[in-house]
Amino acid sequence: MFNKALSVEELNGYIHSIFLAEEMLLGVTVFGEVSGFKISGQHAYFTIKGENAAIPCNLFNYKRTYVPRDGDSVLLKGSPDFYVKTGRLSFNVTTVQPVGVGQLHIELEMLKKKLATEGVFAEEHKTALPAFPKDVCVITSKTGAVIRDIYRTIRNVNKSINIHVYNVRVQGEGAEKEIASALQKTDGQFDVIIVARGGGSFEDLAPFNTELVARAIYACETPVVSAVGHETDFTISDLAADARAATPTAAAHLVAFDEEELKSDIFALLSKMAISLQDKLEEGKTALSHSMRTLHLGAGRLLERNEAALRMRLGVLQTAGKFFLAKKENTLEKELVRYAACNPLTILSKGYMGVSKEGKRVISARELALGEEITIRAKDGIIQAEIKELNYEI
Repeated sequence: MFNKALSVEELNGYIHSIFLAEEMLLGVTVFGEVSGFKISGQHAYFTIKGENAAIPCNLFNYKRTYVPRDGDSVLLKGSPDFYVKTGRLSFNVTTVQPVGVGQLHIELEMLKKKLATEGVFAEEHKTALPAFPKDVCVITSKTGAVIRDIYRTIRNVNKSINIHVYNVRVQGEGAEKEIASALQKTDGQFDVIIVARGGGSFEDLAPFNTELVARAIYACETPVVSAVGHETDFTISDLAADARAATPTAAAHLVAFDEEELKSDIFALLSKMAISLQDKLEEGKTALSHSMRTLHLGAGRLLERNEAALRMRLGVLQTAGKFFLAKKENTLEKELVRYAACNPLTILSKGYMGVSKEGKRVISARELALGEEITIRAKDGIIQAEIKELNYEI
């Protein structure tokens, strides 16, 4: 036992010296499967995995030896190292020798073939995303950056879409069960469902490479967007979903329609109709003038009578055109007013709040019970609360 208190530097330095002094740990060969391989400058970093253990590896000047990929089974020669500054154990690799494809990746490819044969990835089974969704459910971890990115991206172009979050674990043991359960519970309740998480290692994305999640996505009647990982990541959930987004932010762009752009398109269409009608009126006036000149050459009095009649018809036509435009503008104005009235944010801005439980709106106090957790949506944020008291007025 030490007879004095050690500083962190002294303790880590002592441990480091043990590694340096142990000759059996110098130049050892380790067998395992590569995971999370990434290159940074001249060096590469990854994890070597066994059945029940793993250790991070450093491959300095990676181009001087075989460059592995995720899923490769390899023999690594090198030495374990204990980094004093951070107290981190790693394995410094000197050479890499390929052995073959790792068992996990073999099993993944076998699962892909099985599900593809059963039609789980079939294009004819996929459902098109709605053009103008009102309610979007995001199945992800409510504490991660993913939901913030999705919320911010949608709100940049659309203030009226209701964004619901179903909180699940997106990595670790049992996460696939939570994700599959969330898909079953939210199916049919929303216009579109986004299953999302940020990037990560092969192990981090494992729940989205499971048969359980793939079949849950396939069984959904609601269109499902898979937004798992970064642009280069590709999972089984991406293949099973109705649409795949390279990132969670891309998924938000995929489901959100631009309100201002929609209004501009509507007004542009009405303007085009007005211009077309005006052109028809001008054509009528030109044809009328030509007819008047022709008739004037044949008969003065008849021309005067016909001219008066034609002018009257022109007036009727112009009046009808103005009435048509006014009616269309009035209809549009009513629709915009109705659209604004339906906007939940308009109601919230007046001081009202919306209550939901487990992602489902609550419209009656009798739907709640003491101790239940609820989500309260105000105009400027979301409140998590617990029912402490219930009083029914009717």
